[in-house]
Amino acid sequence: MNKRGTLTAAVFDLDGTLIDSMRIWQEVDEEFFARRNMPVPEHYQAEIAHLGFRASAEFTVAKYLPQESVPAVLEEWRAQVAGKYASADAERYFKAGAQAYVRALHAAGVRLGVATASAPELFLPVLEAGGIRELFSAFTTVDEAGAHKGCTDIFFLSAQKLGAEPAQCAVFEDNLTALRAAKRAGMFTVGVFDEAARDTAPQLMAEADVFVRTFSELENYRLFGERAQREAYVHTETQSH
Repeated sequence: MNKRGTLTAAVFDLDGTLIDSMRIWQEVDEEFFARRNMPVPEHYQAEIAHLGFRASAEFTVAKYLPQESVPAVLEEWRAQVAGKYASADAERYFKAGAQAYVRALHAAGVRLGVATASAPELFLPVLEAGGIRELFSAFTTVDEAGAHKGCTDIFFLSAQKLGAEPAQCAVFEDNLTALRAAKRAGMFTVGVFDEAARDTAPQLMAEADVFVRTFSELENYRLFGERAQREAYVHTETQSH
């Protein structure tokens, strides 16, 4: 089993982990269903949290809007969300300490990747706005992996892109289903609290190798060796969100 100190690569989820994006999607969902004179279905966000963009649209049409088409729903969502992720002030969506921690790991030589259910036209602009896009050497989506994040495919592919064995990778996730898949892939798991996933936080805490509510708490863990620990301390002390 992988252990702290043997890790050489980090794979970050985006929505709910690096950025507090659930408020964006809550607004999108409210606007989307309001145009159809419907409230947002109960537990809707939890139902689609681990699905990709297209899979979420397919689920929504099949369960709630059988009279509509998946392509039309996708286009509507893209138009709504793209403006928010690419806005001039999109940096505000990052969770406190997230950018500083990513910069610290990069400075310490840790290989960095993103594994996400989001689409490139959404996650690339927000990473650019946050000033950390160039720090990642690999981006992997569920569409590319051919399976949602409840499957191990995206995590194996992420490790391959980073040139690391699964046991050398730490996966940072807020979603319980995805974190379980990363564990099945043999990776070290870091559960990151997200308000939108509060109901599953106790399970996330119990099943993750490390669980944190904020990125600043990671100063207390030696996940990537002494150099990364030192860099993390310096960056979180000198940079602000």
